[in-house]
Amino acid sequence: MLEASDQVGGQLRTVDEDGVRFDWAANAFRTGAGPTADLVARLGLEDERLEAKKAASKRFILHGGRLHELPSGPGTLLSFRPMSLKGRLRIALEPLVARRVPDEESVFAYAARHIGAEAAEVLLGTMVRGVYGGDVRRLSVDAAFPVMKTMERDHRSLVVAAIAGAKERKRVGKTTWTFRGGMQQLLYALADDLNAGAPGDGAGGSTEGGTGGGGDVVRLHAPVSALARRAEGGYTLTTPHGDDETADAVVLAVGPQVARTLVADAAPDLADALEAIPTGHLAIATFAFDDAAFERPAEGYGFLVAPSEPVDVLGALFESNIFDDRAPAGTTLVRVIMGGAGRDDILAKDDASLRETALGVLDQALGLREAPKRAWTWRQPYAIPQYELGHHDRVAAIEGHLAALPGVQVAGNAYRGVAVGAIVEDAGGLAERIVAPARG
Repeated sequence: MLEASDQVGGQLRTVDEDGVRFDWAANAFRTGAGPTADLVARLGLEDERLEAKKAASKRFILHGGRLHELPSGPGTLLSFRPMSLKGRLRIALEPLVARRVPDEESVFAYAARHIGAEAAEVLLGTMVRGVYGGDVRRLSVDAAFPVMKTMERDHRSLVVAAIAGAKERKRVGKTTWTFRGGMQQLLYALADDLNAGAPGDGAGGSTEGGTGGGGDVVRLHAPVSALARRAEGGYTLTTPHGDDETADAVVLAVGPQVARTLVADAAPDLADALEAIPTGHLAIATFAFDDAAFERPAEGYGFLVAPSEPVDVLGALFESNIFDDRAPAGTTLVRVIMGGAGRDDILAKDDASLRETALGVLDQALGLREAPKRAWTWRQPYAIPQYELGHHDRVAAIEGHLAALPGVQVAGNAYRGVAVGAIVEDAGGLAERIVAPARG
């Protein structure tokens, strides 16, 4: 495994400083029994799992300049002020008007059919911004939220499907959880597992904490600048240091923009297909506050910002509310996420501007009495692929053009699911596509 940076994990990075621990990218899994649980067990990490606190079940939306708790059932829906009474009643009528549509739709079109245009804009529009940093009218429900299409196919009504889904989630034990050491703990364990199984028993050293130099399999500080086919079969991978590697098969576990540059010479049609997947940039500001810094309590998991709000923020996560041991007692840890689709300018903003924007939204939502004790800032270029209408066709085109490079596969959040759990689930099929030709 050739890793360009000084740590394994790609975008999954955990900060652990002075009693504060948080993740820059995904901070949790939402899974039950299945491939992710099997992987955790194989790595011996069951005791390192950390479940979300019950207090984190509350979710909020910033709408009209103030926070509103998102509905958790019929009773709370009727009192949900960001929507008109007509809009709320339209949701209640969903079981009577729901129907199945086999064609691909945008998330907005799908939601408007089921729960009305107002709810599609306020509820689904906000959720799409929170998950993808994208536009509810451009994203494909079939690709971005396939479970919604499954709900419609199996139950017709989303309300009926939600009731059935609650029972199913309880049956499979689906919960929100992470690792005590943060999400990157999984990557360290994977890297050490790979090195331990290599010839020489991983004498190159542990990758944990990003301080090791890698082992026989996992190599840090090893960016790949070119991929070329060999006349005798397989591939040559070139690094800036001049240390070429040869391989029978290659998995490009990088974003489509990076993958495109690597295959541009060997497979230009594949490069064009990879370039067709749009991606949004993110910037994140994380703050450690005294609990008394807020005029109104920072409750629940955090809040998402409705598309109608004139602010450059997608949402905020109250990290110290979600998991234990994320901040010292008396400290509230908040991560604010900015950018998304169409916000290419976000990467050009300096740290001071990003923090000012983030603090302005926190002041609007909670009221700030004092400045944070500590602040961190991070930028993630090409962080969130946009599963826009036609995404399945774009992925099919990529998979078709991969035939020009036998043994090459692409992996990551740009193709078959953006959640970390979805990427884990995808890994089995990807591995099979690599080894099946070798078995004949």
